[in-house]
Amino acid sequence: MTRKVKTAAAKTEKKQQKLESGSISSLSPKVSKITISMKYAQIGVLDPLMRMVNFTPDSAAVFKISCLCSDCPESVFDFTRIIKSMMKAHKTSANGEISCENCSAPECSDVAYTITIKYK
Repeated sequence: MTRKVKTAAAKTEKKQQKLESGSISSLSPKVSKITISMKYAQIGVLDPLMRMVNFTPDSAAVFKISCLCSDCPESVFDFTRIIKSMMKAHKTSANGEISCENCSAPECSDVAYTITIKYK
């Protein structure tokens, strides 16, 4: 499969997941905001890249963030399990590292993350 076809298929799948997931407010009505802060420390890059993604109650309950590596456009960092367990336990923050799914590119690295959830 060509890269263009893979990218198109990944976009189609992402749209379908958003449709099926419903909104964050339908998953947990008490959540007012979710923030994922990520720090990429790619091999060969001196300064780590910081990235922040915010979710509101109206956002789709899909917590998959695209990898920034040019060699794996269809790969993601999947925070779904982490965030759902945080909401279940009513946690407000979590830290850790997560790997890009399905990426074998040597310049890809694990991402250090901080997740914060604000409740109403």
